[in-house]
Amino acid sequence: MSDNEQNVITDVNATGGAPRWFKRAVMMTGLIAMIVGTPLAINLFCIVPMVLLSSGGTETVIFGVVSLTFALLTLGAGVAVFWHANRSLQNKPSNPLRIPSPVALVGVFLLLIGLGLSISGNAIGAGLFFPPILLTAASLPALWSLAWMIPRAPVPQAGAQKKEETTTDEEQGGTITDALTWRRGLLSFAGGATVSVFIAIVLEILLPVIVLSLVFNLADTLSGNLRDLFRALASDEVAEALTNPGFIFIFVQIAVIAPLAEEIAKPLITLPLLRHLGRREAFWVGALAGAGFAALENVIYATFGFSIWGGILLVRALGGALHPLGSGLVAQGWRGVLRGEKDAGKNWLKRYGIAVAVHAAWNGGSLLVITLGGARFFGDLPPELDVLGLSAAGTTLAFLIVLGLSALWIGRAYGHDKPILPTEEAVSTDARFVPSDRAVAIWAFACLIAIVPAGIAGLKLWLR
Repeated sequence: MSDNEQNVITDVNATGGAPRWFKRAVMMTGLIAMIVGTPLAINLFCIVPMVLLSSGGTETVIFGVVSLTFALLTLGAGVAVFWHANRSLQNKPSNPLRIPSPVALVGVFLLLIGLGLSISGNAIGAGLFFPPILLTAASLPALWSLAWMIPRAPVPQAGAQKKEETTTDEEQGGTITDALTWRRGLLSFAGGATVSVFIAIVLEILLPVIVLSLVFNLADTLSGNLRDLFRALASDEVAEALTNPGFIFIFVQIAVIAPLAEEIAKPLITLPLLRHLGRREAFWVGALAGAGFAALENVIYATFGFSIWGGILLVRALGGALHPLGSGLVAQGWRGVLRGEKDAGKNWLKRYGIAVAVHAAWNGGSLLVITLGGARFFGDLPPELDVLGLSAAGTTLAFLIVLGLSALWIGRAYGHDKPILPTEEAVSTDARFVPSDRAVAIWAFACLIAIVPAGIAGLKLWLR
């Protein structure tokens, strides 16, 4: 047995799998989702006559996207969850989850973007084939990030197949192995796309809006401020737009409230599992919950900005690792709390703080790119700040690229059980994540591209 395998075994010393009450609850939830989703799936057949009898405009395509999304979130997720929960109650093993290579997933993503753009002008083709293309493309950025973060399970040999199947996520001799299975993967992904999204909506939108509306009569004030914001953007008055109360409210909602709420909500679905998992697998299932959350979020953004859906997915693909990374880190923190480890609360807060900070930087930067770069949401393009031939929007976009690459880097470190936090216990002294000289050089160059223009822009503004 290799040293790495010994480290994995010593790291996973919990007894038993997920509690049976949790498995039964999951199975019943899947059954309810199947019942609710059946009429929604039948509704998909209405798309064909709508496409043939109508002009196949944007409304028909959006109807298809929404209908297919709800059908997958209910019937699709329900079938998968019910099936795996039932097999788990029968102590039947689940096969290891092997995600395709990141290069293959990136290639499929680009192919789907090109295919979607090519058929968008065809009424019948767009109405029938665009919804599955959009949903598949929206899920791929988070999946290729997972493929980069999670070590690929080896393909079992013919003589070792039976042995591998007995070392999955069920109780085997009182221990749980550190292997990501289809069962845990699908449960985490589906829970992140459904339960976690619902909790996040309640936390970041409904509750703040209701409370503020009751206390400060927010509805009338905010509607007026938003009208002023859009009017300022349409008339190229960027300075007025950026200091408008409506913009400030949107910025706080997106860059502060959303990260705080979403990083809490995403890994909650995995709590019944975390106590029985190793540190590395806790990161894996948390990252999968974040990937499900990111997939649905991409669909929502692309649907609302349907006219530029391809650009939205391409920009969001740059940060495809952020949701899985944040959710995986917080899941590791929850594991320590549930197991009663030393300084578990401090470690949870540390991981949660990192997840929120990275998420806030991405959301805030994305909002500035849209506002300064003018994604044609608000009419005429606003003027851009010219710094050494680079616009403020372009500089911020470069920062987002660096942020997305760093999320991939950190996620791979934790996915391979090579933590980078200096105060965290490592599996062994050799497991510490030590970047190569080439990696450090590439990282320094990327930071130079993004940070230096931003600093010059800030200095130019300050000297005005």
